[in-house]
Amino acid sequence: MFMLVAMLTLMELCNAVYTFVVLSEAANEGVRYAIVHSTDSNFSTDVTNRVTSYAANAFSVKNTGNIKNCGSSGNLNFVNLSCPDGGGTCPGSIPGRVEITVCYPYTPMINVITALGGSNPTMTAYAEGRLVY
Repeated sequence: MFMLVAMLTLMELCNAVYTFVVLSEAANEGVRYAIVHSTDSNFSTDVTNRVTSYAANAFSVKNTGNIKNCGSSGNLNFVNLSCPDGGGTCPGSIPGRVEITVCYPYTPMINVITALGGSNPTMTAYAEGRLVY
């Protein structure tokens, strides 16, 4: 019985780490895309789509019912894109920073948390880069 519990715990831990790594890489991919395509006319939409498609290729985030509030802006987004040096507009001033925050509610394989009356944790990954051209 102990071995079974230990094995399931290890599998759950691996799944959680994998989910966080995918979110982190999706945020990094969004920053790389933003740096290279800072002059695009649909900058915000293109960057958000790039992050979402990167994460969707790694695991299923297509279910918009799982999307949670990411940040203090009050809007329900999977991806929060901000350009703090641009006065709130993206791509903002060049050179300037671009910040991407990705939030995803982690759903465990064995959902003991909600069975005990709790809520699933929300994983958050963050990446920042500088627009140079």
